[in-house]
Amino acid sequence: MSRYDPHPNRPYGVCSTCNIEIADRDAMRAHFAETMIGNHSHSVRITNPTRHERIVNELDRLAEDALHQFVEEAWEMADDGVTDEEITEAMRMVDGDFEDAWRERSV
Repeated sequence: MSRYDPHPNRPYGVCSTCNIEIADRDAMRAHFAETMIGNHSHSVRITNPTRHERIVNELDRLAEDALHQFVEEAWEMADDGVTDEEITEAMRMVDGDFEDAWRERSV
């Protein structure tokens, strides 16, 4: 079993409102539908994500880590005499996600 595989014989999640175990995503959707009042429903705490969800979460973490490292190293360039304006101008030639991360960090 890979670390990305869900744990067998464990529920997908637990309802945060009524504390019942939710077997899988389909059961979660059904529970949401059953408990819907107006625009609100119970919420489910996912305790045993699907393989796909685990992979997506890991890739998301890796991307966030890469963006964070990129911005930190760009700041080191600033410590070495490169101006904020020079970095911001050069950032236009770099991937958009990195440019967005730089702008968010610079604010």
